[in-house]
Amino acid sequence: MRYEHTHDSGSDRLILIFAGWSTDASFYSGIAPAGYDMMVVYDYTDMDFPLECLKRYSTICLFAWSLGVFAASCVIPSGLPAMAVAVNGTETPVDDDFGIPESIFKGTAANLDDKNLMKFRRRMCAEAYQSLAGKFGNRTTESLRNELEAIARHSTTHKSHIHWDRVYVSTKDAIFPPANQMHAWKSHPSGPEIRSVDMSHYICLADIIRGAIPTRTTIGDKFRKALPTYSDNASAQRNIASALLGMIPDVTIEKGIEIGPGSGIFTEMFCKRFQPREMDFVDLYTLPDYGYATEERYHICDAEDWMENAGNEDSLFDAIVSASAIQWFVNPERFFHNASRMLKSGGILACSTFLPGNLEELYPSNPFGLIYRDKTTIKEMLQPYFDNVRLEEEEITLTFDSQRELLLHLRHTGVGGASSSPLPLSQLLASLPQHLTYRPLYIIARR
Repeated sequence: MRYEHTHDSGSDRLILIFAGWSTDASFYSGIAPAGYDMMVVYDYTDMDFPLECLKRYSTICLFAWSLGVFAASCVIPSGLPAMAVAVNGTETPVDDDFGIPESIFKGTAANLDDKNLMKFRRRMCAEAYQSLAGKFGNRTTESLRNELEAIARHSTTHKSHIHWDRVYVSTKDAIFPPANQMHAWKSHPSGPEIRSVDMSHYICLADIIRGAIPTRTTIGDKFRKALPTYSDNASAQRNIASALLGMIPDVTIEKGIEIGPGSGIFTEMFCKRFQPREMDFVDLYTLPDYGYATEERYHICDAEDWMENAGNEDSLFDAIVSASAIQWFVNPERFFHNASRMLKSGGILACSTFLPGNLEELYPSNPFGLIYRDKTTIKEMLQPYFDNVRLEEEEITLTFDSQRELLLHLRHTGVGGASSSPLPLSQLLASLPQHLTYRPLYIIARR
């Protein structure tokens, strides 16, 4: 395998791309989100990858496309990525039922020349081919043929390691049969969320990455703009805040942290019940002065970074709370670890996030959005750090008078986050129903 840093800013967060066949690092230039380094892995003629080159990163987000799905699963350990997304590929690339049929795969390798390579790339990219033709790099057809032959050999002995969070399957894929992809992923032990999209084998990874890892500036701006209208329109979030508060046991809380307090819906409920003496509030934008605790400290920053860099202030807090905010975290396991580190013995972590299927009505108009971890995965993340874990899930459906009212709800609450639909407004309205489904997960954990 070959690998290249296409963006190296010294960050401790990495976008790790396992490239599609016949592409190299140049195909993915310029798509690293702010605050992340990016590394592209390609050329799977051998399956040797130096994992030590990843040791400096605390958070690794894996995106694998086409034959890169197989290659990543050969060399990346399951516990390494904080997030893993597969795009139009499977872990069994040469397979009549779960990959590319063997006769087609081997025939592509045997007949590969410059003309057939161009035909392959046209099928792969469909209408996007003209804009991408100059980005494929300069590898020879002989090198690419050797790579296909090597993949065919490796695929017979491969055992997977990765827990995939989401997979994309294109209905118009002319390379990996969509039905075979569905067969492979529906039986996969990690049980990934499967999103079917009406696209070709090529999907722009920049769009997928932008939806899964929205920039903190974008998130903060959307919620800041929604601040004046949030409280009056966030009926689901108010219900979630009330339910979360009711699950917290009767304990003494003198010193606490709230992550993502925003307009203060949960903040007011929590502080009136527990009357903490000190509170730290952490959010992405300037907050109002709440005035609920004797001492209040405000931190305008990325909460994941703030928790990571809080120093050695172990066992200081009685409670860390958050209502409808941590779904934005790229690495929730690191958050749980840091929360445990900062809580007193017996301290409480009380927060809500969302499960796969949240806001599912928006998927047809924009399939590229946040990745929600399932209940089992969240429990596995919590158990190393907390002795007592309680998880409760709920489904809340909001009904609107029109699709336009639904869109106004998203704007007035900011819950659409960084994702946006590429459809014109008229098509977007036609694609939406008149209801939204929230799927909150409540977490109560004791250190």
